[in-house]
Amino acid sequence: MKRFAKFIVKYKLLILGLTLLVMIASLFALSFVNVNSDILSYLPEEVDMTTGMNFMKDNFDMQGDAIIGVQGTSYEEMQEIVSYIESQEGIKAGGVIWYGLLKDMQDIDWSRLDDPVISAFVNALIMDYGLTIDDLKEMTSQMSENPEIQKIFYDQENNVYRVILQLNVPSSSDEALNLLKGIEKTLQDKGFDYAMGGSTQITREIFDSTIGEIGKYIVVAVLVMFIILLLTTNSIIDPIVLMLTLGVSILVNMGTNIILPSVSVVTYAASSVLQLALSMDYAIFLMHAFAEEQKKTLDDSLAMQRAIPKTFSTISASALTTVGGFLALFAMRFKIGEDLGLVLAKGVFLSLLTVILLQPCLMLLTKKIARKTQHRIIVPKFKNVASFAVTHRKTIVTIALALLIPSIILQNLVQLSYIKFVEEDPNPSVVTQKVDELSNSLVVIVPATTERIDGDSNVALQYEFLEKINARDDVNAVMGLFSMLPEDTAEGIVNLVSDERLSKLMQNSGMDMSMITGYLNNGYTMYSVMLDVDPESTEGTTALKEIRSILDDTFGSGEYYITGMTQAVSDLQDITPTDFMVVSLVSIAIILVILLFTLRSVKMSTIVVLVIEFGIFINLSISYVFSQSINFMAYIILSSIQLGATVDYAILYTVKYQKYLGLRSAREAAYAALTESGVSIMTSVAILAGCCLSVSLITTNIIVSEITLMIARGAVISGVLVLVLLPALLIISTGNQKLETRRIKRLRNRAIRRDYAKKAEQKQSQ
Repeated sequence: MKRFAKFIVKYKLLILGLTLLVMIASLFALSFVNVNSDILSYLPEEVDMTTGMNFMKDNFDMQGDAIIGVQGTSYEEMQEIVSYIESQEGIKAGGVIWYGLLKDMQDIDWSRLDDPVISAFVNALIMDYGLTIDDLKEMTSQMSENPEIQKIFYDQENNVYRVILQLNVPSSSDEALNLLKGIEKTLQDKGFDYAMGGSTQITREIFDSTIGEIGKYIVVAVLVMFIILLLTTNSIIDPIVLMLTLGVSILVNMGTNIILPSVSVVTYAASSVLQLALSMDYAIFLMHAFAEEQKKTLDDSLAMQRAIPKTFSTISASALTTVGGFLALFAMRFKIGEDLGLVLAKGVFLSLLTVILLQPCLMLLTKKIARKTQHRIIVPKFKNVASFAVTHRKTIVTIALALLIPSIILQNLVQLSYIKFVEEDPNPSVVTQKVDELSNSLVVIVPATTERIDGDSNVALQYEFLEKINARDDVNAVMGLFSMLPEDTAEGIVNLVSDERLSKLMQNSGMDMSMITGYLNNGYTMYSVMLDVDPESTEGTTALKEIRSILDDTFGSGEYYITGMTQAVSDLQDITPTDFMVVSLVSIAIILVILLFTLRSVKMSTIVVLVIEFGIFINLSISYVFSQSINFMAYIILSSIQLGATVDYAILYTVKYQKYLGLRSAREAAYAALTESGVSIMTSVAILAGCCLSVSLITTNIIVSEITLMIARGAVISGVLVLVLLPALLIISTGNQKLETRRIKRLRNRAIRRDYAKKAEQKQSQ
């Protein structure tokens, strides 16, 4: 490291030039990073939601959906809007389902099938399935006049048309997002009142809110950090140098995300601020080391050459514990943890590089300005805090033990939210309410053949299922093939529609049968069951269980597929407790191993981890006490991030405690270590808490808001515990204070005797 430090100091201009090139390349690459705003796409492959989505994609060419509501328009104007939508990229064949299709069926001119060229073929084809032209006419008549189907697409009282879009592209794809933007612009140009819903609209809202706000996140976080650094450093130029250093690492981290297939929108939004807050310690350590070496020599270059090796061992150990916490996120079944953990770990590594390579160059080039802009450091003294922690150690530990069990219990009772990603409109319009009525739908895919199953007709089972589902009070409507077909001709029509010869004939004749064919394929039929319950409520959970019970009784267990928001909530409820436990245990294990090498004490390493874990329990318990719901992602990743980020405070204090313990009593060592490390600890706490809290207050993205709020609160809690509880525990765990004091006295007397003997020998030799 000494040779490396000499190289950095000597070739500082070359390093700055290379850094500039890397920044330009990263800025260029940043625009090509694929941001995935579909949170549910990170669900494990084996859960019901993902299995159902994959089956729907393979068999119905459908990967996403959207619902468009338009109020105050005429039927003719809606036809124009639908024609525009049908021409856009991303819509599956026959994937625009609306009220006009019912009218089109009603207006089918069946005389076209009497064309001399094809009449014999058509009549023979229809008769093959026991049907007649009159049966087809009756079918289309009943479908178009079915009031249950009509109310899905047109609310006559409020003059609201609702259009269901089936997409053959993922909800978070550019095609899907551009599709909705184009539809929105068309409706705005025409001056209509409109609303949008469905999975594609949810991902769009997450994407737009995050991308639109990320600039504000960084500006506000940088401003907060600048103020904190201005108070805790002795020059106006120092905060600028520190933030420029880490700003480069953040830009490079975001640009190098291009090597990944995609990054989640949560990672994209939160990683920059977290990297800035978590890595600032490294830059501060180097700045302090440089200042100490400057006192020993008048040569700034030599001082920096000495400061770099001295700092590297400290910040590399600190970075290792932080990365260890992030690596625990890879153990999550919900793959967004792997996404966030990888980007943050990469960011910490890049921050380490820029602090070692770039910051020395910037500090040496600005050293004259730094001297001219020096000011007094405005930070509190920690003598009173140290005295309180040492004097009242038994009381502090007793209070902590009294809070331990309640906090463990309460943190398990905290209420979690799963699919609330952006702030809801407290006063939705009529058209928004009408769209929301259809937004919470379960997509149910069941076998649809004309074969007999245990003596029962599969077609008969479809109507048995529909009867039970429609009888439920929590179901608004059911959309599907068999909900549109008359039961007496359904079996023949299913066979007829499945015949590729007729499908081609219909297409060539210009007849749109997408209302039927879009819900039947490869021996399966698809239903949209529109629920009138909150997906995250107890009623939503109950509805899903009972609908599954109906499906089991009707078609047999494992013979169907389910997707939709309510199913997603159910899957996440199953995954979250396990992920939280695994992430917590893995992060504890990784960091405990690192601590054992750093502190070389099993007892002290265990105490450090327990103190930070206690802080995590308190953090979560506060949410329960104040009835605050937590997004499940914030809940899962909190344990690894709070542990990995704040354990540095405890390491800093414990290392100093160990150093002083060799020459002083436990109480004296605890007091000295706290007065010396208190400023550094509270500076780190203020930076992490200030940056995260500022983002939490301005963002409209619920996930980002709750993650940053929990980390900010966790930083403060961990900081207080390290300053108050950790000294008390270390003193008590060290052993009997009188015996310890006697031991220290013996060590001192031995040292005095050795010094006396050396001086006597020197006099004799002279």
